[in-house]
Amino acid sequence: MSYLAKPLRRESRENALETLRKYDTVLIVDDSESMQGYLWEEAKEALVGLASVAAEYDSNGLDIYFLNHTKSALGIKDASQVAALFSNVRPLGLTPIGERLEGLLSDYLRDLERAQRRHDNGDLSALKKIKPVNFIVITDGCPTDDPESVIVAAARRLDAKHFPLTQVGIQFVQIGNSRKATAYLKELDDALSSHYAVRDIVDTTPYMNTRITSDMLIKILLGGINRRIDRRGAQAVTGL
Repeated sequence: MSYLAKPLRRESRENALETLRKYDTVLIVDDSESMQGYLWEEAKEALVGLASVAAEYDSNGLDIYFLNHTKSALGIKDASQVAALFSNVRPLGLTPIGERLEGLLSDYLRDLERAQRRHDNGDLSALKKIKPVNFIVITDGCPTDDPESVIVAAARRLDAKHFPLTQVGIQFVQIGNSRKATAYLKELDDALSSHYAVRDIVDTTPYMNTRITSDMLIKILLGGINRRIDRRGAQAVTGL
């Protein structure tokens, strides 16, 4: 059995939740047509489990968005809310990861830059009101648009204002075993930062022959924060 499938030890779990208290968590779920069936159920079960522990570490709760569907849920701390949300969404359409990321990143960076201006003008508490954010994109395939340019633009904005390296993290998690998707995510993780000379805000977890669980998502979140996945490869999460 993959280490990713094993539950976190109690001490590791407590340390993980303590670290995650400092961050907001935003889930972006692929609801394209190819997610119909068991992949949809797998994603739902993982997020139901994550919602069950969200109240322990995220005072704001989880925010869940879909790629195509306009329904979203903000501040979720209860598993039943996740189940109800998924029951009202039917996977259908393409995989516009770039479009969804662009909207969410633009809103966040706008608020962050406004807080920076207030801070520069003497409101020293302004930046403290904006938590760093982790975006988790759960997808089974390649995007049908251009998330690369969206990510690079966001990284350049963060670099320009010298925000902390942990201010924004984007974790792509592959669900299902599409080789094409695995290759795309590997390229996104390995080449984006060096090619464009921007900070590395992307981590990817390809399909690893195991179901996604809430523990796995917690490990992925931590991997994005401490950058160990990029330095040691996807297997680094097994050491958490």
